[in-house]
Amino acid sequence: MIFNRNYNKRIKMNSMRISLRKHPLYYLKAIHNVLKFQKNAPVCLFTTSVDVVDSLSSQIEQRTKEKNTVNIQNHTVENSPKSTNPPMTDEERDNLIKELMSKNRNRQLETLVKDMKNKRQFMNEETLKKLFKHYSLDGKPEMIIILQKYCANVDPNLYQRNVEFLHYLAKAHCFKGNSERGLSILTHCYRKYEGHRSFYRLIFRELIQDSVLNRSEASLIVFKKYVLDFSEQWSDHYPLICFWYICWSSNWFSDQMLSNELLETSEALQDIIRDKAMAFSITVLNNDYNEDAVLRLLQNLLKHKMMEEYSKVLQVLFNYKLKNRDVRGCTEIVRNCQSLGISLSSDQQGRYITLLINGSEDKPEKLIPDKTKLFKFKF
Repeated sequence: MIFNRNYNKRIKMNSMRISLRKHPLYYLKAIHNVLKFQKNAPVCLFTTSVDVVDSLSSQIEQRTKEKNTVNIQNHTVENSPKSTNPPMTDEERDNLIKELMSKNRNRQLETLVKDMKNKRQFMNEETLKKLFKHYSLDGKPEMIIILQKYCANVDPNLYQRNVEFLHYLAKAHCFKGNSERGLSILTHCYRKYEGHRSFYRLIFRELIQDSVLNRSEASLIVFKKYVLDFSEQWSDHYPLICFWYICWSSNWFSDQMLSNELLETSEALQDIIRDKAMAFSITVLNNDYNEDAVLRLLQNLLKHKMMEEYSKVLQVLFNYKLKNRDVRGCTEIVRNCQSLGISLSSDQQGRYITLLINGSEDKPEKLIPDKTKLFKFKF
């Protein structure tokens, strides 16, 4: 038993010697600690010198491990990358904006634009206008306002050159469904920026087209009010005639009734119809193949006693039916002309007789009209 105990102590001593040889500094610290410990501690604690050395060696190893752990942690903190990303280039920022816009990440894009505004970072003009267009068509006026504030702060010259981008705000409100607010903004722009009135007329035309095709009847009432205001206050009849045209050529009964109300209300519109009735008829027949709209126009012309214009439109419709070999339709027009005392041209009469002789063989197939309306009126 004594031999085994001494043998274990020798092994511990040998392991301690190996540790001290590898780290001489530990050896000096061990001697210093032993002397200090012997000076203060009672002798009864030291049964053998090996016990004291064993205790000291274990303490030294523990402290070394703790010190190394602290050093590793400090080194990791010092060499770790910073939490903030490096500044992006203008191209990278534009690409990020386009990516966020394409993915409809509006909140992230809003945060990015506000940050760019605070740091006065410039955005590509093309990218900025794409954002305005995207959010105006998407019906998000709150994002338009954020973009306006950014541009006014970072690039005031561009902001003024584009008349504060207010037309995008007007479109955003209208596409959101708030036509009253959108048209009031557009009216303010029309009044304030006289040099851009032709541009605002085109914006009005786009909003009219969207309103009649996609919006509610309540929205149409609002548009009716504003087109009449434009016509009466500034003698600008372009929005009025665009609104009347798309309601007149519409397949919806409510739109058709609204066009009749406009014609009854506005004398300026009556004058324009008197001058452009033939051109409107040709357009709606050739582009939309809409015979019903021409028949409604004939009724209105007859109602307002515009007989000269009635005769011209009737001849346009007669030519259209001759082209389509519509014997029955041509016969009805001839009877109508006889009852009203309207004479057709000799060329039309000869073509009609030829049609009666040859019949309606090989009648061309009737085309389906396109619902999209394109306004190209010039006044």
